[in-house]
Amino acid sequence: HSTYDSSYGHEETAKLCARYVSFTFTCPEALPAPPPQSNALEASSRHPPIPPTLSHFVAYALHRTRLHNSVTYLALALLHRLKARFPAARGSSGHRLFLAAFMLASKVACDDTYSNKSWAVVGQGMFALREVNQMEREMCGYLGWALNVCGEELDDFEKEVKRIFRKAGPYTETIRVTIMSGVGGPNKAIKSP
Repeated sequence: HSTYDSSYGHEETAKLCARYVSFTFTCPEALPAPPPQSNALEASSRHPPIPPTLSHFVAYALHRTRLHNSVTYLALALLHRLKARFPAARGSSGHRLFLAAFMLASKVACDDTYSNKSWAVVGQGMFALREVNQMEREMCGYLGWALNVCGEELDDFEKEVKRIFRKAGPYTETIRVTIMSGVGGPNKAIKSP
């Protein structure tokens, strides 16, 4: 008797990441279903697949890549840095934000990393290769190419994120400030608001 694990054994980390991204960028956990395709060649009114929830999207990315846990928290730290640089930033797609940050974190932390074509597969077909390339360029630009976080700061950041986001919200505005003071990076570009 086997049971299907839709989180691929990554439920806790995936939910934590989804909570962090959703809270930080005011993103929905679930994206709206795409409209039905109106191609005259298709007699049956086919509906495109419903996008996975953000936590399932993250779980699949963690499962598919099998990267070290520190890469996941580096991705969140990069998103944290993005939010510190652009406090008013909101996201319509936490999926896009997480994938771009996770891809960059992998490229920063790992000697041998995936191609952008592979990252499009990790993105479950939600993003074409050209979109993945664009997401990477834009994220690097928005971060001012500040992609490194020292180990001690990353450890502190990971502890704060786990402490705050391990349980479902609601979360308060003061939590954001607590996290903001936890990540600085080698260029000290982040300051608490």
